[in-house]
Amino acid sequence: MTLEKDVGQLLMCGFDGLAPTADILDLIKNHNLGSVIFFSRNIDNPEQVKRLTRSLQQAARDAGHTRPLLIAVDQENGVVRRLGTSGTYLPGNMALGAMNSTTYAKQVALATSKELLALGINWNLAPDMDVNNNALNPVIGVRSYGEDPESVARLGMAQVEGYQKGGVATSCKHFPGHGDTATDSHLGVPVIDKSLHELDKVELLPFKKTIAGKGHAQPASIMIGHMSLPQLIKKRPGTTASLAPEVAKDLLRDRLHYQGVIITDCLEMDAVKDTVGCARGSVMALAAGNDMVMISHTYEYQKDAFTEIYQSLGDCTLDQSALDQSLARVAALKDKYLSWDVVLAESDISIVGCEAHQELSKRLYDKVPTVVRNLSHTLPLKLSSEAPLLFLAAHVPMTLAIDSEPEPFQSFYEAIQRRHINTEYVVYNEDNMHDILASGKIDQAAHVIIGTANANLHPFQCTMVQRAHQRLQQKNNLTVVAVINPYDLMAFPEIDTYLVTYEYTPPAHEAAVRLIFGEIPSTSRLPVKIPGDQASSTSSEESEDFTIQAYDANDDLTQAWALWNHALGDSWPLDKQQFHKVLTNPTAHPCHFVARSVQSSKIIGFAATMIGDEGKAGQLALLVVDPDHQRRGVGSKLHDAALDHLRSQGATASLRLGSTYPRFFPGLPRSQDKHADFFARRGWQVASTEVHDLVGNLTEYSTPPRLTQRMEREKIWFGRITPKDLWKLFAFQQQYFPYWLSTYMHHA
Repeated sequence: MTLEKDVGQLLMCGFDGLAPTADILDLIKNHNLGSVIFFSRNIDNPEQVKRLTRSLQQAARDAGHTRPLLIAVDQENGVVRRLGTSGTYLPGNMALGAMNSTTYAKQVALATSKELLALGINWNLAPDMDVNNNALNPVIGVRSYGEDPESVARLGMAQVEGYQKGGVATSCKHFPGHGDTATDSHLGVPVIDKSLHELDKVELLPFKKTIAGKGHAQPASIMIGHMSLPQLIKKRPGTTASLAPEVAKDLLRDRLHYQGVIITDCLEMDAVKDTVGCARGSVMALAAGNDMVMISHTYEYQKDAFTEIYQSLGDCTLDQSALDQSLARVAALKDKYLSWDVVLAESDISIVGCEAHQELSKRLYDKVPTVVRNLSHTLPLKLSSEAPLLFLAAHVPMTLAIDSEPEPFQSFYEAIQRRHINTEYVVYNEDNMHDILASGKIDQAAHVIIGTANANLHPFQCTMVQRAHQRLQQKNNLTVVAVINPYDLMAFPEIDTYLVTYEYTPPAHEAAVRLIFGEIPSTSRLPVKIPGDQASSTSSEESEDFTIQAYDANDDLTQAWALWNHALGDSWPLDKQQFHKVLTNPTAHPCHFVARSVQSSKIIGFAATMIGDEGKAGQLALLVVDPDHQRRGVGSKLHDAALDHLRSQGATASLRLGSTYPRFFPGLPRSQDKHADFFARRGWQVASTEVHDLVGNLTEYSTPPRLTQRMEREKIWFGRITPKDLWKLFAFQQQYFPYWLSTYMHHA
């Protein structure tokens, strides 16, 4: 009976409405439902969301729940953003992959977590850690960071750390990988016919790395997707991964040693609902080793699932000891992230959409759009004010996973019109496309911009671009902008001018238009390859001419010291031996990185990291860039490499600029105040408080006569204390000066 009462903690359910419905309250009050999921249908504005979360928590408290509700949402950012306009727009995964900065990834996650927590949402079902290595994938695409599993792992771990450091639990998905499929599991059963060895090299790599993470970088939960894995699932062939013990138990729990909560994707997706059904699927999921089952939409399916689970408990077809372990894991998750005092408090929601988050949003979105092709140097666009500009925007067909503005391209048009008033806006679809082509609008325009959205999956968009290109080929006045997946170019490889925004949010559109009109440069890179494309590369217009490598004292010491002298030597002279001594302090777990010119092999940047406080406190001991190579991204890449290393060592619970003794600096030198903004923009708190290190050469020091004479007169001696007398000194210091004793012991 106790287990039957508690088992509701192992389900997550959703409902339709802006206030608690009778159905969801029934599950909370009468079935001990422990987790609730929100979708866009539950979210109108920040005040309403806060009322909703608080009323749900109060209902759970009144019903006698031991712990608060986990309230979850898919706020991946980009194209999956359940908060809509109730939160700050921030770049999604593939946009972050295009910027390729773990610092930016963490900042986005941290800002998102602060807004979610203010609204009462404590579990973000993110990040998506699928490797998107199939251009025809209809459901993942830009929800992935890209096609390189190492980059997906780095960016994903940074976001896990950011979310969880902000107090919001995470769920890495869709284990064991949903990237290499052309089927949407909302509508069917994707088949990934790969061996474990093949999965190990690509799909599983990001999950393995984050599972091995430490501290905040280890995910609170992992979500298993609904895909068929015929080479792994043998006991019941055809069973989806979410319902198969070979995945949850054998692979995730036993082989990868994951100890957190395992949750299924929603069982109302067709891959489960139309095969075994939601109710039977719930029992199968728990029997397979999942800790939690998600049923997001329909009350009847949710009630049926409870009934089926109760029946399975009654006839002992579910392993009760395994369920006890699942309950313990869910309880531990709640204890770590929730408390009644916090969830029922009247919290301040002013952080939602605050000025700092808006500034972060604009700064990052300006770095997102990628110019994939500009073969005829069409960009930046320069038109006379009278010249007619035609903007053709595709009618955007969406998948069930994606959130959209009511008119997705409206913000793009408005951004164009703010810069060029003589702009005509036309939405094209299969029905009106031929009328538009026959109208003469394309031929009469001085320039045509065509917006596409997953055009490689929708032939009418391809036809429009191809026909427009045929008419404008001689004029060279056509620009194509892909606002979701970057693969649209596959369908019209003849296009000369092509850029990608990775999402169709208003700030992404604004940034793309700014780039088109020359207000900002293109600095991002495609994080995926476009199959069959030979005319363009994955790089931005300015390719990097340096690489980041691990520091090798044998090969790099002389160059690194020369860089110090070139950049800092006038203010901070330091001989080579002392420079080396700081870098090799064995008690500080040193690990360093160099930025090396590809052309000359010269070191143009250097970053040094240390770890203190028994392996918990990461220290960026030094970050220096050759003055002749600054403002080219060298410092940013070194900064990322340094923090990625500290994250991998679990040394990001606390971070500091500067290091402990022996050190170069205790913080940012005052002579380098001009660089304070560099660190502030990457999340560091650069305080105005001054910290002083006293530096002097004591090798020739001798005690002044006036002091030696006084010591003789007062019978004071100065020298080594012997072990037999040391306890007396320590006891005296502990009684009167405990801080100084602890400081002495630390340095000793």
